[in-house]
Amino acid sequence: MTPSARSGWHDLLATAVAWQLRPDEISPSGLQEGCSSWLSGDERSHWEKLQTERLRHEYIAARALCRATLSRYTGVDPSDWRFGRNMYGKPKITRPAEFTSLRFNLAHTAGLVVCLVSRAGDVGVDAEDTSRIVDVDQMARHFLAVRARSFLESVPTDRRNERFYEQWVLKEAYLKGIGKGIASAPERSTISFGENDQPMPIGSWTLFLHRPSARHVAAAAVRQRPESAPVTVNWLNADDLPGVG
Repeated sequence: MTPSARSGWHDLLATAVAWQLRPDEISPSGLQEGCSSWLSGDERSHWEKLQTERLRHEYIAARALCRATLSRYTGVDPSDWRFGRNMYGKPKITRPAEFTSLRFNLAHTAGLVVCLVSRAGDVGVDAEDTSRIVDVDQMARHFLAVRARSFLESVPTDRRNERFYEQWVLKEAYLKGIGKGIASAPERSTISFGENDQPMPIGSWTLFLHRPSARHVAAAAVRQRPESAPVTVNWLNADDLPGVG
């Protein structure tokens, strides 16, 4: 590892970093020229099978952000990372073997990709475009716990869509962190808020809510080791990928 990478690697023991990228602000040709060589054979095959230029651009932006984020802290060439999945589909590092303790998670929605990385413990991240209007009552009945549904019913109508998405991303970040999907056991993962309107922990998991832009909401979940100091999440913009700007 380079000296700067070693420093960042050590910092990740006490923090998590969420690197954010807006695909719409990136040159598709620049990103493809600079980052397509990083893709594994499976990733390239999937990329080439996507039906539209937009889908291909969003896919390579997400894969490039993931690989570049992991390489920031290790000095590993972005093309050298190899990944596997657990039984629920959560990604994990399989190579290089010396960096398998690095935890990461990826989220993407219209106009935004986020990669969360840490060595403090397992992590999960989610993001949503809140300008997309949904049937809040129907979605809440299917995916949220009774207490969360009751909370939404008490929210003024003009804020209900926003509050629903906050509940959604927090729950999804937590469930992605433990390695499951949002349809899993809704009653076991109720999100509560404290006096400062910030999400309360769920067991050993600390939750964080963030607004990357006026149209997006994101959440991070980090598993806290009992002996460690409270973990923080830094939200940063990834503005140095090829094709950005």
